[in-house]
Amino acid sequence: MSQASAPPRQRTAIRGGWVVAFDGSRHRIISDGAVVFVGDRIVAVGVGAEADADTVIDARGKLVIPGLISTHAHIGAHPGDRLVLDVGRRELQGSGFLHYEPRKALHAPPFGAGEDTGAALRFGLATLLRSGVTTVLDMGTGDAIVGRELVRFAGECGIRLYYGPGVTSAHYLWSVDGRVLRSWREDGGAGALRDAVDFIKEHHGRYDGRVHGMVIIHETFNAAPALLRAAKTAAGSLGVGLSIHCAEQVFEFHEILRTTGFTPVGYLASVDFLGPEVVLGHCLYADGHSRVGYPYAGDLETIARTGSSVAHSPVAVARRGAMLEDLQRYVDCGVTVSIGTDSYPHDMFAEMQYASMLGKVATRNHEAADAATVFTAATLGGAKALRRTDLGRLCPGAKADLVIVDFTNPRLGPVYDPVKALLHCATSDLVERVIVDGITVVDRGEVLAWDHSTLLAGVRASSRRVWDGFRAHHWAGRTAEEEFPPSFQAWTGDDDASCGG
Repeated sequence: MSQASAPPRQRTAIRGGWVVAFDGSRHRIISDGAVVFVGDRIVAVGVGAEADADTVIDARGKLVIPGLISTHAHIGAHPGDRLVLDVGRRELQGSGFLHYEPRKALHAPPFGAGEDTGAALRFGLATLLRSGVTTVLDMGTGDAIVGRELVRFAGECGIRLYYGPGVTSAHYLWSVDGRVLRSWREDGGAGALRDAVDFIKEHHGRYDGRVHGMVIIHETFNAAPALLRAAKTAAGSLGVGLSIHCAEQVFEFHEILRTTGFTPVGYLASVDFLGPEVVLGHCLYADGHSRVGYPYAGDLETIARTGSSVAHSPVAVARRGAMLEDLQRYVDCGVTVSIGTDSYPHDMFAEMQYASMLGKVATRNHEAADAATVFTAATLGGAKALRRTDLGRLCPGAKADLVIVDFTNPRLGPVYDPVKALLHCATSDLVERVIVDGITVVDRGEVLAWDHSTLLAGVRASSRRVWDGFRAHHWAGRTAEEEFPPSFQAWTGDDDASCGG
């Protein structure tokens, strides 16, 4: 499969429709507007800017937006997360991954050992592109071997990727009676960090600069202070960013508070980990959250003061009965909030909708988490988190990362405000065209690099192998169906049935 390469130096114009343009400080709407780019850069935005274009893309009746930025994703098919929907052990307090992440022994095969990683990675990348994501920060999926696959596939499909193999000081294990334990690595993760640094040096800047290195620490909960300090130093030496899961779990909040005297955010601050290069994944359980019962202020102020950012991924945590309770409070405190796509379905439209709706429901305030705030988080917020002034905006000099959304679809109905319509009526199925670096990578809703039906067949077969092999992974030898009962029992048709009450 040929990889996406630099576009020819022709002048391309997208003409008509609504354009979400950037005026230097905020987004603005241009009706019947145009965006012109040459190569990988936008050269003009406005009305009538398409004069003398070599190629004109007709966007009349449609919405033209900057490429969306996912600052927190685990790229793949997520057979584990799909198992735990609606069910799970209550003592894990809503956690999803702890139902399948632990191993029976340190060197036992991990969950998903039978997965076709190539099929899963391609499927995940394609799903991101189809929902208008042009830039994604992956949270350390796999080891260096898997990472090389991911980088190669990112090059094939043309997405902009921030990545580094994930590093941790500890692994999760099951005890013989099924309790979740931690096994601390003898070197505290120092060796894995060295390997990650080597990986970043090898791959940073590949595919016309669309691949960027990122130092990824899996979890605040499993990161020794020495590892956090070393990761900070390594990222500075490499000139790349840092990302880490922080305050994602209720038990994490209380265990870190009990053992260190700090909240998870406070703990990271105490070892000088925070800074403008740091993206905090989730950060749900900051002070003031109703589930942690910790009323003392300081977390959000610390994040804002250090210039760190928060990657808010509402869909995955909402499935586990949780939410970031007051998105507006984060914004009002000066925290840079971006949007992530976490696990399945890697749908940025759904993430934006949940961020807005849950932000209103949690505060019981219809003015909170408005469409402008959430859309800004998914574009300019993500760009700021990645320290990029050329992403997440449509203006001269910015990267030619654009998305055309089909607003002629009957689902939209009458459009009073195109951004509110995008947030509250549109779905990712309305993404018509996606352009990254001036190259069209999605056309008519289909990813050009790969065949959709082949991707789907491959990832379904791969996930079925994982589910069928769950018994060998589970600490007590239970099947997936025994541990995670389906919504309805299978019916073979052998027993009698009637439509009676």
